Amino acid sequence: MLSTRVPPGPTGAGRHGNRRAFERDHLGFLLEQQRYGDLVRFDDDLYLVNSPVLAEEVLKHTNTTYTISRDLLGEPADGSRASEDLALWMRARALTGRGLNRPSMRAVEDRLAATVARHAESWHTRGRIEAIPALEDLTAHLIAEFCLGPDTGTVPDLLARLQDTLLPPALPLPTRWQALRRQRLRRAGRDLADEVSALMRRRRATRQDDSPPAVADLLDTACEEGAITREGATSVIVANLFAAHETTAAALAWLLLLLDRHPPVHGRVREEADRELADRLPTAADVPRLAVTGAVVKETLRLYPPLWLIQRTVEEPTELAGYPLRRGQRVGVSPFVLQRDPHHYHQPATFDPDRWMERPATPLPKYAFMPFGGGPRNCLGTHFATTAMTITAAALTRDYRITQAPGTTTTFDTRTILQPHGLTLEVAARPRPSGPR
Repeated sequence: MLSTRVPPGPTGAGRHGNRRAFERDHLGFLLEQQRYGDLVRFDDDLYLVNSPVLAEEVLKHTNTTYTISRDLLGEPADGSRASEDLALWMRARALTGRGLNRPSMRAVEDRLAATVARHAESWHTRGRIEAIPALEDLTAHLIAEFCLGPDTGTVPDLLARLQDTLLPPALPLPTRWQALRRQRLRRAGRDLADEVSALMRRRRATRQDDSPPAVADLLDTACEEGAITREGATSVIVANLFAAHETTAAALAWLLLLLDRHPPVHGRVREEADRELADRLPTAADVPRLAVTGAVVKETLRLYPPLWLIQRTVEEPTELAGYPLRRGQRVGVSPFVLQRDPHHYHQPATFDPDRWMERPATPLPKYAFMPFGGGPRNCLGTHFATTAMTITAAALTRDYRITQAPGTTTTFDTRTILQPHGLTLEVAARPRPSGPR
């Protein structure tokens, strides 16, 4: 029989005190809860995890003890362990993961950097960009081309439409408007799925044996073998298109802001790109040699993980850290908090890429660094995102000076993922030595 004990936590002021404090400052509130220990009671329905060991316990047992109760569009999801749909979904996820791995990234050669170069030239022509929309447009093209091949149809535009529709309103909506918003969400998701399905059919009909590989090809093969359904393959690609483009764009925005605020680090990244790339576009094969740039990417993801809070729902009664959990309760894991824990990081609030350049005396616990989650439902685009960020950072710093526009201010936006709200960037050509390009 489970005990009736509950973990410590803030008492709040009144029935909704903790929730009101949380809504005022999501990140500050979560950081403050570290003082209560490894497991914190937010309220009767939600506990917060502040330990890498407990985070691993929760996330590794997603699909069994814990489930994801909402899907991409916030609709109820089938988290049943015995669900045939869940089994097909996980099979499709595994195949997609194979398509997003290192060999596949290397096979695209310099196509990712070529897409970056096209967008950067457009930014340079404009002179000033709003960071998040511009970077989301870039990453939508990057992930769409990687998953579907050169023909991406209207997928980038449909991703932008879904993103705009999914963004929570700044103020609560009246009941009748909430229903309309849900209808718009479903329509936007359906239109994106229809376009992806059409592009996959077109690719099957026109693909040549020597065509560059795409994630869709793996899923098509699995469909032909009867391992997954066409609908399941489309759903997984849609989910990864949406998640990968949004999280990668947010992380890139933070990276560009951090480089602007730390000129010595920016100079090292630029010198590394000059030395390793000379006058050619970077490829995934260059990433191991771009050690400084890779460390900047990792430190950016440590300080500003796009997934700032991950929640799981208890599927069956269990215990965590000796405290009982009942079916239907939720457990929150914050990468933002775990990755700023002074027990694991020296000067955790400081931007210090060199912390990743040396082997630490004491290795980090596995889940002390988890910017894209963990367990069987971790973000499949982790390797794609870090590789794309490294390639993008090297290509941009080599050819452009990108700085925060004077007179603008940036704040934390946590309505969905963690983004720098209000970030405006100026893009100017970087003077380079004359010679062949």
